[in-house]
Amino acid sequence: MFTDEQKIEWFEKAVKFQIKGLIFITMRSRKGGIGSWVIEDVGAKKVLNSNMEWEDDVADPEKDQAFLIRTRYDFETASMMYDQYKMFAEE
Repeated sequence: MFTDEQKIEWFEKAVKFQIKGLIFITMRSRKGGIGSWVIEDVGAKKVLNSNMEWEDDVADPEKDQAFLIRTRYDFETASMMYDQYKMFAEE
């Protein structure tokens, strides 16, 4: 059985959270103890950008600074972005 402290330590190491179906919030990098997260549809290989649009998730050498700015968030922002997206998305 995990103690509360062990649970906190375990979840702090998590890098991927399933939101719905094949949509995840995933940590792509960590610098200075701060994670850089994307909202990704792993089935479609797309990421949700700051304009609330899905765009292709490109290979690392093709990622320019503009792409990273549009598609990377801190965890709280990523969670809020997806909640906001759900309000307007057609299901």
